[in-house]
Amino acid sequence: MTSTLFHGLSLLQPQIEQLFQDMQSDCIVSDMFYPWTVDSATKLGIPRLLLYVTCYFSLCAQNCVQQYKPHEIVNSDTDLFLLSGLPNKIEMTRLQLPEWLRTPNGYTQLMDKIKESERRSYGSILANSFYELEGAYEELHKNNTGIRTWSVGPDKQFNKIRLLDA
Repeated sequence: MTSTLFHGLSLLQPQIEQLFQDMQSDCIVSDMFYPWTVDSATKLGIPRLLLYVTCYFSLCAQNCVQQYKPHEIVNSDTDLFLLSGLPNKIEMTRLQLPEWLRTPNGYTQLMDKIKESERRSYGSILANSFYELEGAYEELHKNNTGIRTWSVGPDKQFNKIRLLDA
């Protein structure tokens, strides 16, 4: 159902492109679930920045699973495997992976399109994080992808205020 929904949103591409053209936009910042906006930005001759509303840790963990496929070398769904190459020792089981990583489906194809659009973007992503929280994972993501990243999450001062209020 999810892949059908995102296909339906892609049908809005011509209208959204016209809106960007009418507004004389300088760039497009789009959520990862709109991979077609990289084509729109190319047509309009403007940069496209990719927004991930998730954290660097999840991006790095997902990349590790997709690249090294450690879940394919264990014997059962409950055997632990190591996510190698991460700054911390992280173990998990196949059952802890999202379904689309265990068994390819329509959502897997959408995630592949998202990764491809990331490679074709302006060369920068925005992530919902901040360096003091995930500095090691931010650096790992930059090194693994070769893509500039900007953390746009709350800064450490904001977090201090929130902790004091809690």
